[in-house]
Order: sequence, then structure tokens, then C-alpha cells
Amino acid sequence: MIFLLKKIYYSIFKKNYNFTKTLINLYYTGKKKTVLSFSSIGSGVRFAQNEEFFNLTKKYNVLFVRDITRSWFNNLDVKLIKKNIAKKDCYAIGHSMGAFNAIIFSTLYDVEKVIAFSPQFSIHPNITKDTTFRNYALRIKEWRYPKLEFSKNTHYLLIFGDDAKEKYHASLMPKQKNIKILYIKNCNHNTAQKLKKQKKLYKIINNFFK
Repeated sequence: MIFLLKKIYYSIFKKNYNFTKTLINLYYTGKKKTVLSFSSIGSGVRFAQNEEFFNLTKKYNVLFVRDITRSWFNNLDVKLIKKNIAKKDCYAIGHSMGAFNAIIFSTLYDVEKVIAFSPQFSIHPNITKDTTFRNYALRIKEWRYPKLEFSKNTHYLLIFGDDAKEKYHASLMPKQKNIKILYIKNCNHNTAQKLKKQKKLYKIINNFFK
């Protein structure tokens, strides 16, 4: 009932602003490999997200892709992203929504490897029982990508915490040889942050992207 009332509210009082929904920034360093870093939701809809995993610019060309409307890829400009990829050797990374977006993009472009920290299988109210991101789901008007899909030609490393919500989304991932799932003990949704504090984050990323 609450979900229905909120949906009615947003349909009546929705605001249409003429602003970009896909914000990109390319750091081209002449390296052979390009990493696409997809943003998480960051600090909420009032603020543009930071460029996440910025230390990757030391080893790779990095294209930062920010999903400004927090649409879980549904509002992203795929042509714009493809147009700005610097090299053919392409990798992708993201945390939470960014992890979801990185995986979806791999089905639309030739991405060799994706490392995804705590991706949601879906935030669509009719698909998931996890209501954590329900307010963001209510703002999505057209569901082009209601749930995760994977490419058979991409290698995936999915890293989850070990709490109930993390295990729930992990359990929904397809069982494919090219999808590897790891769990971090005593960790919630903040998997990338915990690995960074432990000074393990970039070692894991660089080893996987070799």
C-alpha cells in the first residue's frame, strides 16, 4: 500500500529537469588498457557522485561514468559511453549500483573483465524482496534493465559481504563458469571500503585485471 501511494505521488508531482543523466570523464594516460569505473549512488540524489576507484588512473586509462539520476543503468547514454572509450582492451568496475551498471554494460560492449563489489541482482519491486533501494526504484520510469544479465564472453569477479542481504543477492546470480563469487567475512554492503581499509583493494583489482 505504501509503495502504491509513493508511486502515485511521484507520477503526479514528478519534476522534469533538462540536465544530463550521464556524466563522463576520461583520464587518458596512454596505457594499453582502459577501465570503466561506474559510480555508486554516492551521497544521494542532491549531489553528483565522486570519481570512484581513482587510484586506477596510475595504471590504466580510466573512464569514469556517473549515473546522475541513480537509474541502475536505465537512464544511461550507452552511445556516449562507447564513444569515449580510449582503447579496445576494456575492463569495468563498480560498487553497488556501479557494480550493477558495470555488469550490464558488459552485455552491450566487448568488456574482457568486470570486478563488481556488492552488486544488486535487481532493485525492481516485482523482482527483489530487498527494499533497501526502493525509493530509487520508484523514480525509474522505464525499466530497460530490471535485473542483471551477464555476457558469456566476459570474466566476472563478484565480491560480497556475508550478511543476509548480501547473500540474498549473491544467491540470485547465475551459475556460470565465467562468474566467480567471493565473500568477505564479517562485512556488510561496504565491501570495497573494507578492502581499502585493509589495504587489499587495489591488489585484488590489479591481480584480476592482469
